[in-house]
Amino acid sequence: FPTPVPSVYVGCPIFFLEALVVLVAIHQAVSLLPSGGCLAIYTDNFNAVSLFNTLAALPEYNWLLLSAVDTLLDRDLDLRVFYIPGKENVVADHLSRGRISDALSISPGLVVLVFEPPRDALGVARK
Repeated sequence: FPTPVPSVYVGCPIFFLEALVVLVAIHQAVSLLPSGGCLAIYTDNFNAVSLFNTLAALPEYNWLLLSAVDTLLDRDLDLRVFYIPGKENVVADHLSRGRISDALSISPGLVVLVFEPPRDALGVARK
């Protein structure tokens, strides 16, 4: 999901943006998966892995967890977030830098979708 950073999030810590991307992945996955089962998400941000695997956050990030948990409970999905170093995830690295054609050359079957934050995240950048 490549996108420019929405203006409401400009100046937010990178951790917040990384966690927001995991939340968006959760919302996108539940729209594609049947209820029940497990969801695995890979990220190169240790803090995002910790946030979603422990469900422990500073108060200003709790709303991210609440959105994720509500969504997962509604669809009866278990979540596990895994760490993968950025240098080992070349496709994600290309996407994060806006190099879509490079990502597609490595993974020709890749589908790149438009990024849209979940409704409960829109306009609510919490610092």
